[in-house]
Amino acid sequence: NGKMKNCLLILWVMICPPATLLAQKSYEIHSPHNISLRVNEYGQGKTVILLAGGPGFNANYLKPIWEHLPNYRFVIPDQRGTGLSKLSKIDSTNMSVNSYVEDLEFLRKYLKLKKIVLAGHSWGGMLAASYAAKYPKKVERLILFGSGGVTQNFFTYFNSNIRMRLTESDLGEAKAAGSLAMNLRAIWPGYFYSRDSALSTRSLVDTNLADHNASKINKLTLRDYVRTSHSRALMIRKFKRPVYLIQGRQDPVGESTVFETKGILPQSQIFFIEMCGHLPWLENNTAAKRFYEILNSALK
Repeated sequence: NGKMKNCLLILWVMICPPATLLAQKSYEIHSPHNISLRVNEYGQGKTVILLAGGPGFNANYLKPIWEHLPNYRFVIPDQRGTGLSKLSKIDSTNMSVNSYVEDLEFLRKYLKLKKIVLAGHSWGGMLAASYAAKYPKKVERLILFGSGGVTQNFFTYFNSNIRMRLTESDLGEAKAAGSLAMNLRAIWPGYFYSRDSALSTRSLVDTNLADHNASKINKLTLRDYVRTSHSRALMIRKFKRPVYLIQGRQDPVGESTVFETKGILPQSQIFFIEMCGHLPWLENNTAAKRFYEILNSALK
């Protein structure tokens, strides 16, 4: 429908460098559903499962985070259908939100952790919240940065928040885009507070996404996220552990999304970063410094 087309159009920003990043530890785990998931680890210390945005893209764009905080053990799964976590088919039966959640539960068991720290950006934050809704006693804390909401409500304004920042040239390029990656590159400035910052980092958007099924993955998964919105909002109220919400003040996700999450999870602590959009570590040095300070404090 029209709403889902808009959800697909705006996508969560992903930066996918063409080179494969070498993890200090990389391995495959095989879920009971015969899904092979690639997992990469960086750093040493407290274990943090770090979830990338998307859905449908790899996690390479989060590299500055694990490089800046090497005193944590960041465990980063290639989410199903992305990176080296290949699927034999992409359809509604294996691209449900619950499938992603069960992948995380399998990873938790594999790591032999009683509780996990989940940190997620954008769609990754939505996935982290979905896991906490189903397994509230298995999560030590949630750290959500630039995250979409627990419900589907933010979809109604996220697209327009991006478009209002684009020039006619940007819009023309987006209209002519032949792929999701090209479209993302065109609307890239819509995710930033500073257009100069957006243009200086635009070249980081790889025109060859990690998987050619990204469009299908995105559409199917977000459709299911909308479908499960109400039940998720009810279930996650059982989660009583700490929640940290980190967001750029000018993030197109919108302040109302953060306050909606706070209303559902009253224990949430909100941290805004001024003059900052969807990717604080790329916005400018001041925003990046503040982001890392807040994230490090939340992880501790």
